[in-house]
Amino acid sequence: MDIFEQAEELISKIHNQLGESERTLDESVERIHHELEEYTRTAEEQVERIHHEIEQESESAEEQIRRLHEALEEHHRNVEEQVQKIHDESEEYERNIEEQVERINEQLERTREHAEEQIERIREQTEHKSESVEEQIERMRAQVDEYKDKSEDWVDGIRERMDELKEGFEHHAENIHVETETWIETNSDTNTVKSLIKRFDPLYNERHEGTTISKTYVLNGVEILKYSGKLLPLADMDARYPCREWLQTLLNKNVTIESIDDYCRYLNARDMLMRIQIKPDVWTSGLFDIPPTENWETYQEAYINQLANPDVAPNA
Repeated sequence: MDIFEQAEELISKIHNQLGESERTLDESVERIHHELEEYTRTAEEQVERIHHEIEQESESAEEQIRRLHEALEEHHRNVEEQVQKIHDESEEYERNIEEQVERINEQLERTREHAEEQIERIREQTEHKSESVEEQIERMRAQVDEYKDKSEDWVDGIRERMDELKEGFEHHAENIHVETETWIETNSDTNTVKSLIKRFDPLYNERHEGTTISKTYVLNGVEILKYSGKLLPLADMDARYPCREWLQTLLNKNVTIESIDDYCRYLNARDMLMRIQIKPDVWTSGLFDIPPTENWETYQEAYINQLANPDVAPNA
C-alpha cells in the first residue's frame, strides 16, 4: 500500500469518526433537550400544584375566618340578649316592689282611717255619757238648793250622796277610758306585723330551737322530696326571708294568724322554701299541685299563694 492509499484510508477513518462524533453530539443534544423539556414540564406541574395548594389553603383560611366572624357575631347577639333580659327582669322586679309598697301604703291608710273612725266614735260616746252625768249632777244640785232650807241633816245627806255619785262617776269614767284603750288595742293591732311579733315571737323562738322535722313527699309512687332533722337556723331564714316582710306578705294576702301554732306554721314555711330552692327537680314535678315551672320566682309566688289559701290553685 502506498502512501496515498494510507492517507485516503486515514482521511476516511477521520470522516467516519467525525460522522460518529456528530451523531453522538446530536444524540447528546437531543437527549439534553428532552431532559430539559421533561424537567420544565415537571417544574411547571410542581408550580401548578403549589399554586393549587395555596389556593386551597387560602380558601380554607377564608372559611375559618368567616366561621370565626359568624361565631363572634352570634356571641355578641347572645350577650346583648342576656343584657336585655337582665334589664327587663330588673325593671319587672322594681315594678313589683313599687306595687307592693303601694299596696302596703294603701292598707296602712285604710287601717289608720278605720282607727280614727273608731276613736271618734268612742270620743262621741264618752262625751255623750259625760253630758248625761253632768245633767244628773245639775239635777242633784237643784234638789240640793230646793232642800237646803229644810235641815242640815238633809244637806249633809245630800252632800254625802253627791260625793258618792262623783266617786262612782270618776270610777266609771276611768273604766270607760281603760276599756276604750283596750278595745282600740285589741281591735286595731291584732292583724299587724308588730302585734303578731309582740304576741308570738318570744315563744316561737323558744320552740324553734328544739323543733325537728321529718318529711317525705311522694308523687305517683316516686319520692320527690325528703329531709329530716332540725329546722334551718333562724338567722339563715331571716336573712333569706326577713320575718317582718314575710308576715306582711301573708297579711296582704288576707292570712289570719290567731294562735302560736298558726304563727309557727307560717314562719316555718320559709324553711321548706329554702330547701326547695336548691332542688329544681321539685319545681317541675307538680308537687303540692303547683304547675311545673323552671323559673324560681314563679314557683316561689305560687307556693306563697297556696300557703295563703290552700283551697285555691296557685296563680289562679
